Amino acid sequence: MEIEKGKEELLAARKELESGKKELIQGEKQLEDAKTAIEEGKKRIEAERENLEKSKREAFSELDKARRELVQGREEYEKGYKDYLKAKKEGKEEIQKAREKIAEEEEKLKDLKKPEWYVLKRSETRDYIDYEMAADRIDAVASVFPVFFLAIAILVSLTSMTRMVDEERTYIGTLKALGYSNMAIASKYLIYAASASIIGCIIGLLIGFRVLPTVIFNAYRIMYIMPDVITEFNVTYAAVSSLIAILSTTMAAWIACRSELSETPALLLRPKAPKPGKRIFLERIHFIWSRMKFTQKVTARNLFRYKRRFIMTVLGISGCTALLVTGFGLKDSIVSIVTKQFDEIYKYQMIIELKDGLGKGSSDEVLEFIKEDSRIKDYILTRQIAIDVGKGNIERSVNLVVPEDTDKIYDFIILRNRLTKEKLVIESDGVVLSEKIARILDANVGDEVYILDDNERINVRVTGITEHYADHYMYMSADLYEEIFDEDIEFQRILAHTADTERKFEDNLSKDILKLDNISSVSFITGISDSYKDIIGSLNYVIVVIIISAGALAFVVLYNLTNINISERFREIATIKVLGFYDNEVANYIYRENVILTIIGTLLGLILGVFLHRFVIVTTEIEMMMFGREIRKVSFIYSAALTLAFSSLVNFVMYYKLKNVNMVESLKSVD
Repeated sequence: MEIEKGKEELLAARKELESGKKELIQGEKQLEDAKTAIEEGKKRIEAERENLEKSKREAFSELDKARRELVQGREEYEKGYKDYLKAKKEGKEEIQKAREKIAEEEEKLKDLKKPEWYVLKRSETRDYIDYEMAADRIDAVASVFPVFFLAIAILVSLTSMTRMVDEERTYIGTLKALGYSNMAIASKYLIYAASASIIGCIIGLLIGFRVLPTVIFNAYRIMYIMPDVITEFNVTYAAVSSLIAILSTTMAAWIACRSELSETPALLLRPKAPKPGKRIFLERIHFIWSRMKFTQKVTARNLFRYKRRFIMTVLGISGCTALLVTGFGLKDSIVSIVTKQFDEIYKYQMIIELKDGLGKGSSDEVLEFIKEDSRIKDYILTRQIAIDVGKGNIERSVNLVVPEDTDKIYDFIILRNRLTKEKLVIESDGVVLSEKIARILDANVGDEVYILDDNERINVRVTGITEHYADHYMYMSADLYEEIFDEDIEFQRILAHTADTERKFEDNLSKDILKLDNISSVSFITGISDSYKDIIGSLNYVIVVIIISAGALAFVVLYNLTNINISERFREIATIKVLGFYDNEVANYIYRENVILTIIGTLLGLILGVFLHRFVIVTTEIEMMMFGREIRKVSFIYSAALTLAFSSLVNFVMYYKLKNVNMVESLKSVD
């Protein structure tokens, strides 16, 4: 029993021993973990100690920096405070001076007179007046050209109706023999002419009230900011123009019928006898007539045989050519404003306006700048003011120009007689007027005009009238200016020659000049010239309309008269074709007369065009501007060439009619 009990105790002891071993192993493991934790704690302590040292160093560095900034800020504050005290003292002094200045100016204000107010209506503003004058120019043109077109329309109607009546001569005789009255017979032709006129009036009114106003209005929109054009149907204009057109063509038809209706039915039933041939003046000049070919002799006789056709063709062609010359001449005259004024008369390129004037011989930073700047070649000082001048009961405002050196002014502005091109001199005892103001005042060389100065009239003698196209000018010497106005002259304008005229060059130069103190403004001739070119561009549309209308008129006249000529001479043309004439020979036979008549009409039209151009120029010219009086030679060439071109076109169109003449039918006779 004891043995069993000892075994059990031994087993229990073994179990305790095993359990103790396990606890020992677990304790050793815990001891190792504790050692590891102690080592990690030491490392963390070292790291924290290093961070603490680093933070300590950074904190001391920031503290030192803050101390330095504090010292620097204190120094700046002390300096700023001193500046503030100084500025405060100076500010008080400036304020005191300003108060004293204000007090002085307030005292001066007490002596000022009450200002005058000028209220301008819309109709008194410059742009409105310019546009009104432009409309007046168009109105003046419109009062001239319709007369020519109406005359040509009557001519065309008369020739067309005459041909129609001649072709129906037998028909008219038959109606008269049957007892119809003259008015009943004529009513057919009167109604025909009136209906054609009514149709033409409808088309013309549509173009006149819609197309042409829009074209011209849009042309003037180049210069003005305007709303869209509103075209209204003017009943009065439409009625009057239509009535005149219808009456003109109807009267032409009546004139054509009257001569035929005055004959008896027996005569009307017979073909109209051809006009008898007569000896012409050229036949009496034997040495010329004997050397002419047969066809040339026939042409010469035919020209003078059909006098009505001769006169109508020459008048129609001359009227067309005159209109073309006037159209091209108007363009030349208007272009002269730019080309002559800004290319020939004005030789300078830049204008400098000064705030404060300069006396004779004085110097200024502006003058020093101009002398030293290589972009400016030369300059001259001038004084320009607006004054009122008059003669008799006529007074106008002009620009008075007084150069510092009257001899040097010719390097910048050309003063010359327009007709003789003679150079004019600014004399010390007289003035030079621009041509347009001289014409308005009716002043000639040697006459006296007066200058208004504080309602006092001061007489001056006109020693020259210079060519000038834009605005009114008077040129005077500095000595005469001081004598008239009783004051020392001060020049406030500088005219200068520049090395270039490109836009970029001028912009850079003007920017540099405007930096100077005594500069009011800087302008260039190119800019002024461009504004006038805009005006010319707008008028070009009107001129193009005139040229196109004149060309169309020439074509209609030539076509109508050539068609009548061929129709009246069908039997004659057929006869020469039967005799063996080729188509080209027949065409030359007819065209030779057209060419000669066209040349005669063109030469006459070139002469008439000069007078018509002069009349239109004088009529359309506005007060502040003078158009050129000369027509370029090339304009005459263009006018003649266009007329001949339209004549050639008509000949080309009518060639096929000549070619298709039926010889058999044309040679049939009712005799």
